[in-house]
Amino acid sequence: MKHYLSSLVIIWYAITISPLITIADEPKSGALMQTLPADGAWVTYSINVTVNEQESSMTIEGRSVGQAFYDGKKGRFIEYEQTVGTASDINIPQLGNLTWRLLVPEEAFGEGKDPISKATHKWVQYGTQEPEVVESIQVKDPIFFTLFQGPQKNLKFETSQENIVWQQGTLKCRVIAGDNEKSFGQMSMKMAHRLFVHPDVPFGIGGLHQDLSLDFGGGPPVKVSIHATLRDHGKNAKPKLPNLVP
Repeated sequence: MKHYLSSLVIIWYAITISPLITIADEPKSGALMQTLPADGAWVTYSINVTVNEQESSMTIEGRSVGQAFYDGKKGRFIEYEQTVGTASDINIPQLGNLTWRLLVPEEAFGEGKDPISKATHKWVQYGTQEPEVVESIQVKDPIFFTLFQGPQKNLKFETSQENIVWQQGTLKCRVIAGDNEKSFGQMSMKMAHRLFVHPDVPFGIGGLHQDLSLDFGGGPPVKVSIHATLRDHGKNAKPKLPNLVP
């Protein structure tokens, strides 16, 4: 009788408890900026970039800066501004001062979605140049586009969390890991991503690590490592390019 009861307990455990331990939810998307924050929300990150062992630093700010209707849908203006601290000697436009301004339908935001790829209007300003209209982010700047897509393959939540220390304390972030590969003409990219996600941070990102290998069709590949750490976030964001509207 005891052996019979023990067998029942083992069967019951295997059916009810064991699946809860072994089956974990998987991320639906690794895209950055999935979460739509309140209008006026902003977030800044400290960025360290290593290109073939040459280091540079910068600050990145993401801003939600206004609403507009286009084609019957409510959209949100999103600005992404990058300011260089320590410049790299390598001439890569993505490592300079730049600002992207995007109008993204609000319905394009949400868990498992890729809002940046759904932008209906796109502008970019490099340094002090005049802003220019961009028809396709993927064509204009495939590296930027692919970085913001995040991991597309082998997506998973890591079992352990990442502690992000910032000026108001420590965030325990879930970690989305995965990789991605893209080819654009003669250029090809291989990327490994780790995204640190937290619901209390505007756009949902507390930090990230991205390792890239860029092959431009000749010579050794360019190795790039990007580490982003949350610096601060708040309200009442002001747009840098408010006159750029549909």
